Amino acid sequence: MTEEISEEVKKEIFRLIAIPGVEISDIPEQVNKLFNTELDSEKVMEILSDEYLKHNLDFGRRLCCRF
Repeated sequence: MTEEISEEVKKEIFRLIAIPGVEISDIPEQVNKLFNTELDSEKVMEILSDEYLKHNLDFGRRLCCRF
């Protein structure tokens, strides 16, 4: 039962994760308000881990520091 997440939602998640002081647990609440979705913290972590595995994010991004 995989739910397809739009690119706009993913871009918003990546934008929020790059902002210092924003916690991963706060991201689903903010994205759900903006896009009227039903994301939870686990789904956000899935999206972030998939992105981490697709690209070597140790260079140039802060995602690796948030795990």
